[in-house]
Amino acid sequence: MRNALLLSLLSAALAGAALEGAAAQSQPAPAPKPAAQQPPPTAKPAPPATTPPATTPPATTPPATAAPRRPAAAAPASARAGMAITVTDPAGATLGTVSVAAEGPTARSAETNGSGQVNFPGLLAGVYRLRFEGDEVVAFEKEVTLRAGQVMSLDVMLNRAKKVAPPPAPAPVVVPPPAAPKNGPSGQPQQVSVAKVLEAEYVGKSPRRESILSCSGNTRTTMLQVNQPMPERMYADADIVYYVIAGEGTMKLDGKESKLALNDFVSIPRGGSHSFERRGNRMLVLLSVLGGEACDAPK
Repeated sequence: MRNALLLSLLSAALAGAALEGAAAQSQPAPAPKPAAQQPPPTAKPAPPATTPPATTPPATTPPATAAPRRPAAAAPASARAGMAITVTDPAGATLGTVSVAAEGPTARSAETNGSGQVNFPGLLAGVYRLRFEGDEVVAFEKEVTLRAGQVMSLDVMLNRAKKVAPPPAPAPVVVPPPAAPKNGPSGQPQQVSVAKVLEAEYVGKSPRRESILSCSGNTRTTMLQVNQPMPERMYADADIVYYVIAGEGTMKLDGKESKLALNDFVSIPRGGSHSFERRGNRMLVLLSVLGGEACDAPK
């Protein structure tokens, strides 16, 4: 009885739904609106006038400036390295006071101690040039490559420098004291007539003639008659004076020529080169006194 009631209700619901669908399909479609009531088509606005853009010169781009180079960052402490150097001679003896210079990523310099050792800790890795020099060794250079974190042990052998003996001090120059002038023998007092001596010892046609009037100690007095040019004379250790007592002539002293006349007096110090020559028809007669040269023939 209950089932029959449920079936009848379900049938009634289905029938109602079918009737609603048929009614919806039987209704006429709505009439279109008259043309007057339709809104006019919307006109598209004209595009705005475009003004050509002003021509501007292209901007000049400044040349790119290289960015400043940043210094390399310091290596961490773990990358530091070092050198332990021992310097010896060919016999194996250690050498102290040897100057050691390291040029490379880290510059260092020091002297070896009494055991010939020098240490360079805290070095950056890289190539180093080591230079060894000192007063007692021959200079030496060595190139090494140091790795990061490495402690390099180096044994360097240097040759000892040859010691050159200093030249001996020059012997002192001993200047001998000046020798005392040699005195010749003493002569005799003299008083003579020059005219009589000239007459007695006239030169004649000979080139020249020299007559001793007196000779004592270191002084000699002579009379000189000149007919022809006289060769040059020079007394290294004696002074001489001349006095013209007759005639005329010329004198050449150290290459310079001058005239001589009656009663002229000439003084020539030691070392002076001189000569005489006659001028005119009369012979040239000179009275000379030589001082400073020992007289060998006293008179």
